[in-house]
Amino acid sequence: MAKQRQKQLKNKLKNLQRATQERQRRLIKTTPQNENALAQNLALLSDEQPQSSALETALDIEKVPITKQPDVLADLRQLIAEQKLTPLPASRLTPAQLTALTAALPLPLPRGYQQMLRELGALQGFGYFFAGCSQTNVAADLVYLNQAARHDLLTASQAKQLLIFAASEQRYLAFSYAQAGAPRVVRGDGQQQTDLAANFATFVARLSE
Repeated sequence: MAKQRQKQLKNKLKNLQRATQERQRRLIKTTPQNENALAQNLALLSDEQPQSSALETALDIEKVPITKQPDVLADLRQLIAEQKLTPLPASRLTPAQLTALTAALPLPLPRGYQQMLRELGALQGFGYFFAGCSQTNVAADLVYLNQAARHDLLTASQAKQLLIFAASEQRYLAFSYAQAGAPRVVRGDGQQQTDLAANFATFVARLSE
């Protein structure tokens, strides 16, 4: 009887191992096909697939504090003049459009970013789309980015704290309202976040360095 029980236990263990292996095979097969909608849409935007960019590398190095608050528009215009950022055609917003956009977003849009959208429009550079309003380019539309991110990328707690304003094919940039005061700028990679700057003006100033 003892030998029979041992044999039964061995058979159960083998069946369990087979079922586990089969489950793993199915996951491996289906995972590449289940890319999230945001990643799929971003991948359609261009044929360029840079391995890294100035933004991805420079902001990973030790953080140098900026003592003064820069003129965010002046810094952005300088980056455009240096061809590091490119305004998207016909993307500047009127006051009425900006009001409608901010009302459609789940969290407040910082004043500096609103000034950018009014004066310069949505921008592209450093491997990212700095979004505003767009009916033709999903990566350049703030409302779409935040709807898709809440569905594909963020946990429920992150969704309450983050307003995404830029996206690349693999990462996003967001305003974090996890703390009191002005929203900090963070970079997200999946559900992992890296703190980049104390506010949007400081973030843009660092891009100009």
